[in-house]
Amino acid sequence: MKRLQTFALIIALATAFSACSDKKTEHRKDRSVGGTSEILFVTQNDEQWDGQMGQAVRDFFEQDQYGLPQPEKNFRVAHINITALNDMFKRHRNLIIGEIVPDLTNPTIEMQDDWQASPQYAIKIKAKDAASWVKVFDSQKDELKTIFDKNERERFMEFFRPMTNVKVMETLKTTYGFTMTVPEGYYVAKNENHFTWIRKEEPDKSFGLIIYQLPYKSTEDLSEARIIKKTDSITKKYIPGPADGSYMTLDKEFVKPVFNIIPYFPAGYAVEMRGLWKTEGEFMAGPYASYTIVNPEANKLITVEGYIYYPNKAKRDLLRQLETIIWSLKF
Repeated sequence: MKRLQTFALIIALATAFSACSDKKTEHRKDRSVGGTSEILFVTQNDEQWDGQMGQAVRDFFEQDQYGLPQPEKNFRVAHINITALNDMFKRHRNLIIGEIVPDLTNPTIEMQDDWQASPQYAIKIKAKDAASWVKVFDSQKDELKTIFDKNERERFMEFFRPMTNVKVMETLKTTYGFTMTVPEGYYVAKNENHFTWIRKEEPDKSFGLIIYQLPYKSTEDLSEARIIKKTDSITKKYIPGPADGSYMTLDKEFVKPVFNIIPYFPAGYAVEMRGLWKTEGEFMAGPYASYTIVNPEANKLITVEGYIYYPNKAKRDLLRQLETIIWSLKF
């Protein structure tokens, strides 16, 4: 895992965590605990939680996730004081421990993967006062979110691996030359001309994975405008709506597509796109997450998009499930 970057900080290599491991490192780690998309913040007292330390953690992690039609937080931040940090809470999947040491000269960070369980990431930040603590946290928060997002995907993958749909996986391997862990319940609804539509239908909701491959000519093919244009042309051609003449398209007004570069995507450099899809001519919409990558051996551009239709219900965790599937892609 990429080590967190620090500025003028003393890095303590998780000695406090290792000392409390009770020799569990010699054995298989327990499974981590905690609710989906939950972070446990441990403080010395309620004043730290109610004050600027707790406020900084909540303000960042409890921001609304972009691209969802109803407001939903990226994470829920739970809280306990250090006196309540028993063996069960030590196994929480996403753990932040805050400590104020008034006579501390320089802030310190202690960090460790799979401290008491797996998957888990635990980080302890010490500083001389609350303002210094918040400054350190602000320097690390983006990296922490990346790590905690990874932990959430690993949690879902623990459930998906034992029930992989071999038939779907073989279709993807034959068509595109990559593997992807797609669980049972999904089926190939369409597979033609290097376009594949994988679906899972339930009485009250729909899940979908859209995969298409195009020749890779230049880096311009990875531009935001080109990805939007190509995706719209593909969904218009292959993803019909319920009414004659209706079709899926990307919303570009109410929730505009946003892009991020993902250099650490398992299959290599990827361009991530998030936003809201809608059905032209019908009142249907939902969130999506799309990843575009280059297969350098075949000189092809592959886009994989996961989308959900679940009107008027929470969709954050369902979208995380689709992201987990997509992040399992490997050539």
